[in-house]
Amino acid sequence: MFALILAGGTGTRLWPKSRKYKPKQLLDIVAKNTMLQETFMRIRPILEPEKIFVVTNKTYASTIKAQLPLIPTWNIITEPEGKGTAPCIGLSVLYMKRLEPEAVMASLHADHVIEKPEEFRRALLAAAEVAEEGYLVTLGVKPTQPETGYGYIRQGQLWKEVGGFPVYKAEKFTEKPDLETACSYLEQGCYYWNSGIFVWKLSTIMEEFRQHMPKLYSQLMRIDEAIGTEEEAKVLEEIWQEVESESIDQGIMEKSSKVMVIPVDMGWSDVGNWATLADILPKDEANNVIVGGEHIGIDTTGSLLYGTKRLIATVGLKDMIVVETDDIILVCPKSRAQDVKKLVELLKDKNMEEYL
Repeated sequence: MFALILAGGTGTRLWPKSRKYKPKQLLDIVAKNTMLQETFMRIRPILEPEKIFVVTNKTYASTIKAQLPLIPTWNIITEPEGKGTAPCIGLSVLYMKRLEPEAVMASLHADHVIEKPEEFRRALLAAAEVAEEGYLVTLGVKPTQPETGYGYIRQGQLWKEVGGFPVYKAEKFTEKPDLETACSYLEQGCYYWNSGIFVWKLSTIMEEFRQHMPKLYSQLMRIDEAIGTEEEAKVLEEIWQEVESESIDQGIMEKSSKVMVIPVDMGWSDVGNWATLADILPKDEANNVIVGGEHIGIDTTGSLLYGTKRLIATVGLKDMIVVETDDIILVCPKSRAQDVKKLVELLKDKNMEEYL
């Protein structure tokens, strides 16, 4: 089995800590190691470094190599620019299949938190068994709240049990729902959060690209012909300009009839914004999360105070986010954490690139 770690995102909802040249997956936001290093160490007990690949933006390649020195340089795959998860996974498959054309691969994100790594590894090995039979497998997470920031998977008929896990047909994928819909999913009990962790055979996913994304498949085949030649970099650059952005979820998983879901209780969280980070980090007696610097407060509850050097002093804050870096201070309600991305867009519009 191979593992592919997707590490090219910009992490705009964790701005201003996550920046253009050092996004969240390359930072020690959650633990003493970076999120990328945590992902690597999580998979390492069942895979040798030679079996672990990273796909990223070329801007981050040298930093990734420094953070993961055990991974061969050839295993760090760089795309000219981000085009979504479908193209970068397809590109990575081209390199993996040169080593073992019929191997199974697991696609993982570099910015996830998994609090039960042993359960995660057990589920991954079970998913690999299912994938050997020609299925696309996703790990589903039982929702604990009506989260509107995640996609959902509806559980279909039970297929069989593998490695102690029930395996179900995936009946339906749903993109991020509104609150009312998310509440109904929680009540029905047959919906799972889409973790974005997928397992399949290299040959299976390439056939799915051919069926459901024929234009991208054709572009990948042109790149495939150039890999290992002197024209490789030039061809990749030229074709990548033509490639359309698309997620693997919408491009393949929502269309395929071969998708299975394995529900897993692995303490999973997609650290998509500051409010999510606040949910998973330890809290003090006032339900505040204090990270980095010092905090002194009066009547301050349920807030995230993320500092670096300065003392953060607060009065009367409730369910707020305060993030302090060398050059920026962010203040917003937890309920508006998703809108931090809009601030990044506003900075772009105002040509304030120095803050990105």
